[in-house]
Amino acid sequence: MARFRQAPTSVRLGGIMRIPSVLLAVMLGAGPPLSLAQICGNAKQGERTWLHKDAILFKNAVLHVDADGAPNSYLLDGNGLSYTCDGVVAIENGKKVTPKSDPKRWQEKCRAAWKNAKATGDYRGVSIFGFETNEKNVPLVQSKDDPLPGKAYISTTSYPVPGQPKGTQRRYVDATKIPYIVLPPSFRETHKIKRGTLAVVYRPKTGRHAFAVYGDSGSLGEASVKLHQDLGSDPMIVRDGVARAKAGIGDASLIAVFPNAVASPETNTEAWYASIQQEGATALESFGGLEVLKSCAR
Repeated sequence: MARFRQAPTSVRLGGIMRIPSVLLAVMLGAGPPLSLAQICGNAKQGERTWLHKDAILFKNAVLHVDADGAPNSYLLDGNGLSYTCDGVVAIENGKKVTPKSDPKRWQEKCRAAWKNAKATGDYRGVSIFGFETNEKNVPLVQSKDDPLPGKAYISTTSYPVPGQPKGTQRRYVDATKIPYIVLPPSFRETHKIKRGTLAVVYRPKTGRHAFAVYGDSGSLGEASVKLHQDLGSDPMIVRDGVARAKAGIGDASLIAVFPNAVASPETNTEAWYASIQQEGATALESFGGLEVLKSCAR
């Protein structure tokens, strides 16, 4: 997951709180139903308007791919769905070296620091956030009860699956099986987003829509491998025989998040996926249906 993309700008609402300027609308459940024109007709990017249902809408110019939680996201040999430096950065003089702090050399420094850490077993020179570590910052490798024992690190997501023990891959939401969106911590706190909160993503260029849950933290404009596939896009790029989850959707999308609608996480990914589809359809219908969503995307 590309956690270091520049965060969206924000606007102050009523001098009380800040929310990303990409938010189109905060929908409240008060008052009589509004017309389509009142709901979405005059909404522009960065504006706020009051709506008749409990949802939050925002647009993304592009939709990047998040492979976190997938068993093959971070392979020990570096040839996973994600690059190792998608989940690691170097530490230099006590500070993290990020794309923002050192845009030209952060990758070079990350690769060098990671190579040294693996060679020496001393991981104090790197900050690891893409996979699970022990108390000494040593990355945990999948064990015999995991999908790729001895071949991959345990790739994490912000919200673990309930009832699953630490140090196992099944504790985390699999990006290749569950359609999820990524939301910033400030967004979650402001709108009281819970684990498994439902959303619908609409892609105007193709007319396709797909249901999803909140599954990981980061910047707006990221979604799991499975969600990209459900939207009709192939997120994989193969180079030199290595498949990476790097082909994002380059056209605009509209996302509606329903804070009061939840498809609770389940260990059985097929059952959870079916619940997301069923509960997502119910939430969209309560919102007003696909035609209202299309109106908001215009």
